Amino acid sequence: MNELNNHPFPVNGVVFAWAMTDEGNNHEIPLVDIAIALNNPKLSIWLHLNLSNSQVQRWLRSTGLVPERVVEMIDEGVTRSRLERIEKLDDCLLMVMNDFHQEFGEGDSDSSLGTLWAILTPRLMISLRNNPLRTTDKLRFDLRNGLLNPRSTIELFHELIDLRAEYLRTLLIRLSETMDDLEEILLKGKELPEHEYLGRIRIQCSRLRRQFSPELIALHRLQKRLPYWFSEDDKFRLNEDVDLLSYLVQEISNLYDRAKVLQDEQAAHVAEFNARNLQVLSVMTVIFLPMTLLTGIMGMNMEDLPGLKESFYIVMTLMALAGAAVYLGLKVKKII
Repeated sequence: MNELNNHPFPVNGVVFAWAMTDEGNNHEIPLVDIAIALNNPKLSIWLHLNLSNSQVQRWLRSTGLVPERVVEMIDEGVTRSRLERIEKLDDCLLMVMNDFHQEFGEGDSDSSLGTLWAILTPRLMISLRNNPLRTTDKLRFDLRNGLLNPRSTIELFHELIDLRAEYLRTLLIRLSETMDDLEEILLKGKELPEHEYLGRIRIQCSRLRRQFSPELIALHRLQKRLPYWFSEDDKFRLNEDVDLLSYLVQEISNLYDRAKVLQDEQAAHVAEFNARNLQVLSVMTVIFLPMTLLTGIMGMNMEDLPGLKESFYIVMTLMALAGAAVYLGLKVKKII
């Protein structure tokens, strides 16, 4: 803690700072008081920092609050979030989580994912992100408005996980309702929307499953080697988090399978429609084929061409031989 006096705190890179006590007397920390609050052993603190700020990066390298190995991992520039790599160093737990980008001014979006670094100790949680994230912003809003009142950093971490799971569940409910509408359209025999619409849903489910499945595996690993400062209540809440994430990952897989079935049904309907049209064209071709043949034959005027007088039967013979040759060639190649 003494190293804090030698290195100025990067207030420009602070997004949010929150102090918690065992009695529940929580409050937002002014930027100028963060360094003092970090030296107060009675406070549990959440620091939400902007990792793209160069001052924050320098502070992480110089501070004694974060183990050097953790800083090295952050410097490696991991942009693909996977919680399967959890580093537990002394009293520090490092986790890399997926979170949804905060997309301002857009009602319906694809909910693209960003990376959230979480460094968790018994009395300090440092979260780092490059771009605004939905869950952390919602957590800030709830803390400021008194909707949440955690007493420790571990409780705050569980609230963060719960809020993210809640938004993921809301997103899946919206996708499920869309799939219900599409299935109802199919059952009524109506035409489904364009093929690309179902493709976007399927790709979105695939991305969500690819991102959250490794987190589920890593949380299972974390359950087997929890830090000593996790209480029984913390372990119980972690089990609930794992169960909820397992359910959501399964829901993602179910939605992916439903989208795949609908895509297959849509492709079958398109194939049936094309086959029906081709059948109509084939019938029309067969109907007009004798007329076409007769008009072609009767329209040949070879009497006026030099050297072709009385060659009508010769031309007919050549046409018959050519047709027979094509038929035999297709027969040999087993095309017909």
